[in-house]
Amino acid sequence: MKKNKQTGTILALIGAFVIYWAQTHSPKAKPGQIVGNELSGSYTMSETSYYISLIAGIVLAVYGIYKIVKG
Repeated sequence: MKKNKQTGTILALIGAFVIYWAQTHSPKAKPGQIVGNELSGSYTMSETSYYISLIAGIVLAVYGIYKIVKG
């Protein structure tokens, strides 16, 4: 695999993980999920950090896919 494709794959995976992380720690979560997060030792993000994480994840994923396609 070429170096660009490897880098693109890693960036896309990191971006997907950041998006997943933002969604599972959303400030707009249902009350049941918030209680579950508290009981499991997790937390709920503030709205600002949620949107920053979501945008960063999208940018990383799109850039990674671009590098994969470009080859």
